[in-house]
Amino acid sequence: MWPCLRESVRLLVGLMLSLAFVSPALGEWHGGIGVLGDSYSDEYQFYPPDRSTARNWVEILARTRGLNFGNFSSQSRGEPRNQGFAFNWARSEAATGDLIRSGQHIGLAGQVARGEVGVVVIFIGGNDFVHALTLNASENQVDRVLERANANLDMVVDTVLAASPRVQLLIATVPDIADLPEFALKIRLGRLPSALASSYSQAIGRYNQHIRQMTMLRKRVSLLDLALATQLAPRPDRDHVIVAGRKLDLIHPANRADHVFLADARHINTLIQGMVANFVINALNARLDANIKPLTPLEILGQVPAESPAIADRNGDRRDQALASQPPPLRPTTPAN
Repeated sequence: MWPCLRESVRLLVGLMLSLAFVSPALGEWHGGIGVLGDSYSDEYQFYPPDRSTARNWVEILARTRGLNFGNFSSQSRGEPRNQGFAFNWARSEAATGDLIRSGQHIGLAGQVARGEVGVVVIFIGGNDFVHALTLNASENQVDRVLERANANLDMVVDTVLAASPRVQLLIATVPDIADLPEFALKIRLGRLPSALASSYSQAIGRYNQHIRQMTMLRKRVSLLDLALATQLAPRPDRDHVIVAGRKLDLIHPANRADHVFLADARHINTLIQGMVANFVINALNARLDANIKPLTPLEILGQVPAESPAIADRNGDRRDQALASQPPPLRPTTPAN
């Protein structure tokens, strides 16, 4: 009983802290929801063979709650918008510098200025550190990576806020990249020096602190503290984590429902993306009185594509299987751009 109680308290504290810097509700927002970010927010369905077996938080919220991310197109609009929802500018592999060079923020700011977008979610920064660590950038170099990421994020936020006095921003913190299987396994085997990995973890912590401070100092900017939620998630052992009452493998990537990371060793599965979706819902409800019903685990797992191998791996839960066999909800119709 006591371990369960401790886990419940940790999760409750995490939720309270994640909403601690969400500004008071200001009433219903006008316009759609725009997104700036990287592959965690870029629609999964366009990236076989691994991401296409899952769905991300944008796709989940559009299909289950009808949230407006703009007109959907399976045809590319060209860089950086490409396929998907018109208000979702997130680009696979993007770091903060890539976001700026490709003009994600400029394109979205234009939609904000025209009144098409009233809320912007920014989830960016992990790849700044992933790319550097992949190249074995030294501990001395990571400080420059952090400095650039902070400056780039500030520019993006300033650009979007300047586009309209009514736009609201939700900014997500970045979970520790040392937990990614592509790095975690190397650390365990001694192929990646633990001291170097630790320096990156500390730098990401400072990047997240920069985000938290920003949400405290700016009236129209609120926090999605995904990093804190990750830290507080119950771990029965070092290889597993408990999510929505399910024990998931944290270290071995696979395109299955009981593994946190997909087979590409970097991207999170549908269930974890659904938890991100619920963070967005909670923030919208707290900030804008949106009154959106949070997703249940069964709803989230129901978004796994029918052809995905994850469908066959749901711990024998027939309710999950029945939900997954239902046809997906129709996409909300929006006027063509």
